[in-house]
Amino acid sequence: MEGPYARITPLLPLSTRKKAPVAFLDRDGVLNLGKSGYVNAPDEVELLPNAAASLADLKREGYLVCIVTNQSPISRGLWDANQLEAIHRSLQEKLLLEDSQAHIDAFITCPHRFEDRCACRKPSPSMLHLGHRLLREETNVAFDELFNAQPVHHAVDWWGEKPTPFDEMDAMVGDRRTDMGAGWGYGARLFRVNRYQGLAEAGGRVLDAQDPGDRFQP
Repeated sequence: MEGPYARITPLLPLSTRKKAPVAFLDRDGVLNLGKSGYVNAPDEVELLPNAAASLADLKREGYLVCIVTNQSPISRGLWDANQLEAIHRSLQEKLLLEDSQAHIDAFITCPHRFEDRCACRKPSPSMLHLGHRLLREETNVAFDELFNAQPVHHAVDWWGEKPTPFDEMDAMVGDRRTDMGAGWGYGARLFRVNRYQGLAEAGGRVLDAQDPGDRFQP
């Protein structure tokens, strides 16, 4: 089984990235407007208000930004990884047009449907663990390269204690319960936002070291 797809474009050297917190962001409903029939083309990407400024604020405070998104249209045969890449390039370009520091360090995408029973689809925390590894550990990933990474399965004890993250400032921002589940399974602070307000609703909270995030009951 394929997936997840990943593209990493970090601007900082690995020595700096190893010490930086990561903001894991869902895509639709956090940075751009989600659509009932999916975001199917680059020209359908519509940024949410102040998404670029909020992302740039995270970058200015030293955060790495990693998108973790479920995109089942690939598994459904509606479009392929090339179309996914075009959509993500459009998203990045539109963010940078609004704020030149609104750079995304990594895109990680699960292409599967729920019924595929893969190891990467949220609420599994596998994409977050993969993002951590690619941004903080790996050195042999080609810059700006779309590649098919092997699934990374991380079992979650939903009835046990929340795991301890690599960095206590790591955060997961999403608009759905599945996003919160993935963040909980990784150990990140959790911030659930309104899908029409997105990152701007929680950006300041993420930067607040005293904010433990939203409570989540598995």
